Amino acid sequence: MADINLQIQAVPHQRCACPVSVAIDEGTEGPFTVTDAITGKTAPGYCTVEDGTATLNWVLDRLDADEERAFQARPGAGNSEGVVVDAVSDKQVNVSIGGTHFTAYHCGPELARPYCYPLNDATGSCVTRANVGEKPGETTDHEHHRSLWVAYGEANDTDNWSEQEGHGRTVHHRFETSGNDVIGQLTGYSDWVTVDGDPLLSESRRMRFYDVGDHPLRMLDVDLMLQAVNGDVHFGDTKEGGFLSVRVATTMDASGEGRIENSLGGVSEAECWGKRANWCDYSGPVDGHWSGIAVMEHPDTFRNPTYWHVRNYGLMSTNPFGVGAFHGNPDISGAYTLPDGEWLSFSYRVVIHSGTAQKACISDHYMQYINPPQVEVLG
Repeated sequence: MADINLQIQAVPHQRCACPVSVAIDEGTEGPFTVTDAITGKTAPGYCTVEDGTATLNWVLDRLDADEERAFQARPGAGNSEGVVVDAVSDKQVNVSIGGTHFTAYHCGPELARPYCYPLNDATGSCVTRANVGEKPGETTDHEHHRSLWVAYGEANDTDNWSEQEGHGRTVHHRFETSGNDVIGQLTGYSDWVTVDGDPLLSESRRMRFYDVGDHPLRMLDVDLMLQAVNGDVHFGDTKEGGFLSVRVATTMDASGEGRIENSLGGVSEAECWGKRANWCDYSGPVDGHWSGIAVMEHPDTFRNPTYWHVRNYGLMSTNPFGVGAFHGNPDISGAYTLPDGEWLSFSYRVVIHSGTAQKACISDHYMQYINPPQVEVLG
């Protein structure tokens, strides 16, 4: 296959560690090397082929706002260790990026619902709380808060948020995995069930993990699909839930030295809890340095921008249904009924970074998530 010449326009936003993909006329699945025509710097690329369409993927190092630059993509591998997604058992999938452990997806039948733990920053420090009782010195409240997870407290009167007596469950069935020089992917398939095991929802959770090279961050996208499978499903108005939830490491709690920020400029629980925003960020000290985790919601997500259930004690969750609970007004309701056979979709990007949200340019990361650069294939 011949080399591919590309032209990238940053348009109005600066780009940094920016995932890029472009359809190409032909190609077989395999590695590429993408070279910056000005600096000569190379980056790993990878061509995927799905339903007859070839797509070239790589991570753009950086580009200034309104800058335009040429790149050349050549078939063949560089020296990237890429993303390895390893199913070590039918209960756990490990993910490594650039040769270092990033996270694991836990989905055993003994669990109330699947979750990812740890979530490590670029230095290898974990920014999320361990399971209650597993790490000395961490808080022990809310044992159902498991690092990074998906749950909701009122689906047809089933509590699939807590782990108290009578709670519902998310029962994992299978997963699909892949990994290459640029992106790793893990898709988990599960059912939300009542305490008696009756199915409510079918869940597809796709997670894409990016190798961003030497940038001091980690990045993953989460695309969640929920289908009503046994009649209509009513999501009640409650604050107890999150279609993407994070519990940060105890040292990062805002009740201590940590910091909560959102896309509207809000700082602290008082200014961010129960507010609608496109992203929310939680940062604080961990292992002697400052790290943070941002959750960004894509505009295509149901009821974007979401409300945020974010607390000084370390919780950060997206919740589009708890409108009355957040406003403290029982006369308004965010409840929603999903018709039998219909779907809800939620899309998020998670960025684990150094420093505060401002220092990590989280607003820029959000813009490049929802408005990627323009890429033209020249031949």
